[in-house]
Order: sequence, then C-alpha cells, then structure tokens
Amino acid sequence: MNYDFTTLPDRSGTTAEKFVNMRRIDPSVPPDIVPFSVADMDFLPPPQLIKGLQDFIGRTIFGYTLTPDSYYETVLDWMHRRHGLNIPREWLVDADNVIAALRQMIEAYTAPGDGIIVMTPAYPAFLSSVEATRRSLLACPLKLENNRYSIDYNVLEELCRREDAKLLVLCNPHNPVGRVWNREELEQVARICLAHQVFVISDEIHWDLILPGHTFTSMASLAPDYVRNCAVSTACTKTFNMAAMKGAVVILADEQRRADFLARNGVSGRDLLSYTMPEIAYQTCEDWLDELLVVLDGNRKLMEQFMTERLPEVGVIPLEGTYLQWLDFRFLGMEPLEQADFMAKRARCFFTEGYKFGPGGAGFERWDLACPQSVLLAGLERMEQAVKSLKR
Repeated sequence: MNYDFTTLPDRSGTTAEKFVNMRRIDPSVPPDIVPFSVADMDFLPPPQLIKGLQDFIGRTIFGYTLTPDSYYETVLDWMHRRHGLNIPREWLVDADNVIAALRQMIEAYTAPGDGIIVMTPAYPAFLSSVEATRRSLLACPLKLENNRYSIDYNVLEELCRREDAKLLVLCNPHNPVGRVWNREELEQVARICLAHQVFVISDEIHWDLILPGHTFTSMASLAPDYVRNCAVSTACTKTFNMAAMKGAVVILADEQRRADFLARNGVSGRDLLSYTMPEIAYQTCEDWLDELLVVLDGNRKLMEQFMTERLPEVGVIPLEGTYLQWLDFRFLGMEPLEQADFMAKRARCFFTEGYKFGPGGAGFERWDLACPQSVLLAGLERMEQAVKSLKR
C-alpha cells in the first residue's frame, strides 16, 4: 500500500455528526469507541488532495468567481475514463448536493399529492424528501431471496400504472442493501417507467465505490429514449471522503426537463472550493481510490469471515458496492427501538438503524465499513460479546 489506511483520525472532540449523535445517545460511551453510522470514512484524506488545496489557497483570492470551464472538463473526463460515458457538456447541471437536487426535481416534475416510487428499504433522505415536498410515498419493496436482494418488477409495474405515479427514485449502487444493479436490471426498470411515463431519478453518488468482481452501469449509458426519461445525480464527495463539501452534478438529457430543473434551482450556493476540490481529486487521487477499494474489500471479507465463524446467526447481505454493509439481526426478535438500544448500550456499536430505511428495514442494521481494520475488528468483538451475553 502506498497510502495510509491504518491510522484512525481523531474526530472524537470535533462536531463530526456521527460522534455528536453517539454521545447524545449515550454520554458515557468510552473515548475509544468509533460509531459505524453516518456514511463517511474514518480514514485520512488523500494526501494529494490536502497538498493541492494548500497550494490553491496559497495563491487564491476568494472573491466572486464563476464556475471554471476546467471543472466541467475534469468531470466529463472522469465520467468517460471511469464509467465509459460520453456526455455532452450541456447535459450537466450544477447542484449543491444530490439530495437538494432530488427535492428540486421532485418539485419541478411533480405536484403535491403525486406519487413518488421508492424501492425500499431506502436511504432515509429519500423518504423524508417525499414527505417534505408533500408528495405521496409509493413503496416498492425489494425482494430478499437466498440472502440477495432483487427488484420486484411486477410490483414496480403495478405502481407505475397508477394515475398518480409520476416519478421513481432509483439508487445505484443501492443504499443500504449494497446491490449494484446490472444493465439488464436497469433496462427493465427503464422500459417499465418509460412505458407508463414515470420519470426516473437515479442517485449514483456511490458509483465509484464498486467492489472487485462487480461492474457498474449508469442509467446515463442506456438507450437514448431511456436516457431522456431519466436524471442521473452524482458527486465525488463520497468517493474521496469530502461529504461535508458542497458539490454535485445532474445529468439531464431532456432539454425541457433541464430548463424546468434550472428554474427551480435558482442561484447556486456553491463556494469556490466546491469546484476546486473535485478538480484536484479527479486529477490526482485516482490511485488513492484504487487502493481504497482494495481496503474496503478486505473489510468486507473480514466482516463475512468473522460472522461466519463467530456469529453465524447474523445474516450478511453480499456487498457489491458502497462501503455500507447491510446486516440481518432479525434473529434477535426485538422491536426496533429495543434493538437500537441493544446495539448502542450493550454492543457499543452505533449504527443507522434499519427501521429508519422504511418498509423492509426493521431488524436490520447498516454498518459503515470505511474505517481501519483494527476499528472494525474491535466493533465486531463488542458485537460478539453482546449477542452471546443474551444466551447466558
């Protein structure tokens, strides 16, 4: 390894969200406990990113600045090099972040009371975005068979036939179940939605975080008719652990949809660094990303081996993309809040609780694997001790 993925950054005394939330739940938690909840990484940032920012800040005046052409050129180059996409410049639209873009598109393309289809369990911000915009949630539960999730196309088509169904929120790779939807699956979704005039918003913010043995396909790479019926939202903030920074792009092929979104988007609140950081990351940190994927795959294997050998009751859903491991703890037989209390107070493992992901989430836990192996192993051992204490 050329990069340091073993040092744990000290975030305990900061306002890092996951640490603040942990201490709100349990102020007595020992100082060496690292939570596994919020989806950011407990790794040191890429050194090239830090050096590039230092150099940039040293020569920059922070006055009003327009978006540099080099930003778009860098983003388009990354999309082509990493994902095989050839996107016209005019298809790219700026956004503060993918969730802000999602809400703006919901408001631009639907009316209050319209139905928004979401494949559940789903990232909680998808669910809250539907509620916040006063739309109706149409849950499309994923099928869990033989420990693997798949899309229920019959349910999806039934929902798309509804007169009030206007939009589908797709997540690829899927948060929280970790599936990387393949081309055949995406084409089936696209075909159903186009046939019933349901627009697709594909959140692909984790598209760079694909584990070895799996291949990512963007909705933006499908046939032209399907691409015109979708928007693809993404960013580099997950890829390079810059989650607190603003900055996202939306791929919108349809000119009218693009105009409607821009009318809602208004004046962007993005700052100068939100353009500079992606340029530095995409241009200089690709080697860091390649090593990160090896480390994440090692953590995935450690998790699977530990559970197989020492906690076989826990269902480990195969992880294909993201660094978010979805685990089945339904064998505990606990109510959601009881299970949350057990995980926090007994196991000292602080997660994003499964019930927060909507229908199909209760009894599950989402475990963030983006941490040094020593941190992951300590959490696994605490979990083992807590679960086995129930049998005494």
